[in-house]
Amino acid sequence: MALAIEKTDVAMDTKQRLMLEKDIREQVAFSLSCAENYVDPLLAISEHRLRANAKSFIAAMPRVRPHFAVKANPDVNILRIFREEGCCFEIASSAELQAMVDLGMDLDTVFYSNPIKSPASIRHAAAAGIKWFVVDTPEEVLKIGAIKPDAKLYVRTEVSNEGSVWPLAGKFGASLSGIAATIEAAKSIGMQITGVTFHVGSQCSNINNWIEGIQAAKTIFSQLEANGWTPELLNIGGGYPVQFTGVEPAIEEVGAAINKALEAIPESIQIMAEPGRYLVGSAGCLVTQVVGMATRDEKRWLYLDTGTYGGLMELAQGFPSNIVSQRTGEPREWTIAGPTCDSIDVVGEHSLPSNMEEEDIVFITNQGAYCASCACDFNGFPAPKMVMVA
Repeated sequence: MALAIEKTDVAMDTKQRLMLEKDIREQVAFSLSCAENYVDPLLAISEHRLRANAKSFIAAMPRVRPHFAVKANPDVNILRIFREEGCCFEIASSAELQAMVDLGMDLDTVFYSNPIKSPASIRHAAAAGIKWFVVDTPEEVLKIGAIKPDAKLYVRTEVSNEGSVWPLAGKFGASLSGIAATIEAAKSIGMQITGVTFHVGSQCSNINNWIEGIQAAKTIFSQLEANGWTPELLNIGGGYPVQFTGVEPAIEEVGAAINKALEAIPESIQIMAEPGRYLVGSAGCLVTQVVGMATRDEKRWLYLDTGTYGGLMELAQGFPSNIVSQRTGEPREWTIAGPTCDSIDVVGEHSLPSNMEEEDIVFITNQGAYCASCACDFNGFPAPKMVMVA
C-alpha cells in the first residue's frame, strides 16, 4: 500500500524510523474499511490494540494497577474492553461516574482524581459509593469533609513536568507548604490523608519525573505517619507516552525505571496509575476528507471536514502528529484547517503531497485519546463517529 507519511524533524535512527512507519501503516490498515463509502469523519478504534496496550502496561509494571483515565475516551465499548483486561478506572466528573455505574463497576475501585470538585459532584459521588477523593488544597479537604467526613483522601503533590508535551503543573499539585497546610486542614476536622499522587504531565518522555514523584511520595508518607496516619495508596498518575515521533521511551523502559523506584515503597501500600493516552491513543486513527483547497499569498491551504472543533485540538496546539495520504506526490508544506467559519480552526503546518485533491481521504494516526472526547458539532459540522474494528 503506497502512502505518503509526513516527515518529522525529530532525529531518529533507522530502527526507530522503521518502527514508526510500521506502526503508522498498521493504523492506516485497520482504518481503511472506514474510508469506503465515506460520508463524514470517523475515528476507527482497534479492539486488538486496546487489548494489547492494556496487556503491555500490566506486563511492564506488575505491581501497578492501571486505572484508565476515562476522560481520554469515555466510549462504553472501550471501557468494557479495559475492564475485561483487568483495568480499573479513575474519574473526573459526575458524567464519568455515571459511566462507571452503567458499566456495573465496583465503585470501591473507582478513584475521583480531579482536584476540583463541585459540592454537587461530591454529593453525587458519596451517594453512589465512591470512597477515594484526591485533594491538593485545604479548601478541598474542608469541602469534602462537610459532605463526606468518612472519605478516604489522597493528596496530589507537585512534581516536575519537564519533558512533557502538555504540562499539567501549576493548576494542580500542592507545594511542600501546601502539603503541610492540607494535612493541617484534614486534622482540624478529624479526617485522615492516607495516600499520595502526582502527575508528570501528558505525553511525558522524561522518566526522571516519575522517579522524582515517587521519592516525593516517600517524604510525604513520613509526614502522614508523623500524624499517626497509615499510608495506604501511591498513585503514580498518567503521562505514559505514545510513539508519535519514534523517539519516545517505550513502556518497558518507563516501567523498568518505575519498578526500581517502587522497591523503596512498602508492600503494604497499594500502587496504581492513571494511564489514558497510552492505553487508547495508538488504537485510534482519524479518517477525514479534503473538502477545499486555496492559495493565499503563496501559501497553500488544505481544508478538512474536521478540525480544531472536531477533535484536533491537540494538533492545533502543536502536539506531535502523523498525517497520512494515499497520494505519493512530491511533498510540500500545507496549512491545514478545519471547515468551520471560525478563524481559530487551523490545525497547523504539515507536509503532504503537492498533488492533493478535493475529496482525498486523509488519515491522522494516534487519535484514540482526546479526539472524540474533545470534539463537538460547532457550526453543525459533525464530530467524528467512533467505529470499532478488529
